[in-house]
Amino acid sequence: MSKVCEVCGKGPIVVNSVIRRGKARAKGGVGRKVTGISKRVQKPNLQPLTVSRNGVAVRMRVCTKCRKSLT
Repeated sequence: MSKVCEVCGKGPIVVNSVIRRGKARAKGGVGRKVTGISKRVQKPNLQPLTVSRNGVAVRMRVCTKCRKSLT
């Protein structure tokens, strides 16, 4: 199964997961330090939705944003 919304085409994206330690300067610390950066994947929230097209029930995998706009 594809991880892409069938309405808007929204798919997975690659983002950085940033790990920090320390206390913020605004709270009396010396500042937050970055201790690690790793790649991770954010997947869209796809849910099945049954839609009637030309009198035929079709199951689609759509993201929640499109699901709200279709119903």
